[in-house]
Amino acid sequence: MCSFKLSGKKASCGWILGLVLLFAGSMQGQNDAIKGDGIKAVPILTGSTAYFTNINGGRFQDAPVVSPLMLLPFGDRWLIEAKGGLSDTFSKNAQGNYAGKVSYGLVYAQADYITKYVTVTGGRFTTPFGIYGERLAPNWIRALQPTPLSAFITSGASLGGMLRGGFPAGTEKVNLNYAAYFSANNTNHIVATDRSTGGRIGFFLPGPRLELGASFQQVLQADRPHSVGVHFVWQPNAFPMSLRSEYVRSSGTKGSAYWIESAYRLSQIPYLKRLELVGRGQQFFAAPNLTAATITKLGPLGKDTNEGDFGLNYYFRSDVRASASYGRQFVLGRNANLWTVGMTYRFVMPMWPTVGVQ
Repeated sequence: MCSFKLSGKKASCGWILGLVLLFAGSMQGQNDAIKGDGIKAVPILTGSTAYFTNINGGRFQDAPVVSPLMLLPFGDRWLIEAKGGLSDTFSKNAQGNYAGKVSYGLVYAQADYITKYVTVTGGRFTTPFGIYGERLAPNWIRALQPTPLSAFITSGASLGGMLRGGFPAGTEKVNLNYAAYFSANNTNHIVATDRSTGGRIGFFLPGPRLELGASFQQVLQADRPHSVGVHFVWQPNAFPMSLRSEYVRSSGTKGSAYWIESAYRLSQIPYLKRLELVGRGQQFFAAPNLTAATITKLGPLGKDTNEGDFGLNYYFRSDVRASASYGRQFVLGRNANLWTVGMTYRFVMPMWPTVGVQ
């Protein structure tokens, strides 16, 4: 990500708030282009806008965000994906004035060749390690806005090639999914990546809606640390709940961590069916024998941390959601209350008119 700063007496973020309102007001779904008995793929512009206020240990931050995502299909097997991010974070500086820090970056830009059992990917992509980065990280998907501490242990983005896919594991009751990748080193400030390799394997049981999996990553530069992880996801058939957990351990200086999270949608109660309750507990264990300089450099990854979070999500529509959460973080010498409140809007629209497309 790249960033620069703005300052002033007030948080003058009207320009980015205008983008949020523009997307929210103008992007209203899409038309399907039908060809014969199937659906013809058309280029799609999707993504999200959001505005959140965060309070971390008494420090206020206002953060409007725009995250556009382009999906561009070619024929029946090729797909181009590209996602960017733009945010403007305002907080008070030492003089008591609001200072704005604009950040922008390319989350991923990749080309996919899709077959029945394998998808071949090249470009910049989200590292296939665990479940959070690929499945839960977008702000309109994540049930709690604060990011788990385990997400910072491994490299979250890669630049190179990836193979991924899934198939029945000898029986229809078990599906196997896999991903393997290689990434080159890139020092560009917008698309920086580490030289690394690794992958993930998972087993999904469609009957109980249960998934178990494991991940591995080997960094091929600097002190060459490796990381291992396991994950668990369960969505029971009997009630509208999701239970998920992840554990990550690194052999380097970034320690280990786990989190467990549950989300329950109150859809069985007529007057509360739009409300979702979320809770998460997590622990981070710093690597042993760290020097004082390394602890300072690592920041949040330099000290043991315990954290509990509770949140509420209210869905006005399937694409508009209000969120609020409270967390308590316990760190040696610096306990803090964590508050977050805001809204997200997910937009989806064709990149050009589709009426009459054959």
